[in-house]
Amino acid sequence: MPIALCLWIVSVLFGGLSAVAAVSQMKTEKGPFPAVWMLAGSALLIAAAACGIAKQSYDFLLALLGCVSICAAAIANGLKSGNFHIQHHIIRITLSLLLIIGFFLF
Repeated sequence: MPIALCLWIVSVLFGGLSAVAAVSQMKTEKGPFPAVWMLAGSALLIAAAACGIAKQSYDFLLALLGCVSICAAAIANGLKSGNFHIQHHIIRITLSLLLIIGFFLF
């Protein structure tokens, strides 16, 4: 399986799981701003994968904006709720950095 295909699959999975988390949070929270922010980032990351498949040159920018939005929203949500798990955020940031590098290289 080519590396680019793996990159797109992981991006769609990460974006999709982040979207599920955002929608779940929207249903339970009264102030859903971080959830809306995460949902927008998820959409951008999935759009980056679609642009990568279509060989569009701006897929890297969409991936960068999407990953930054997802990570920032998750950190904001953790700080807001008082339930901040640093390991969870380190894993999310590491995966985001790998995806951004992948989009830049491929």
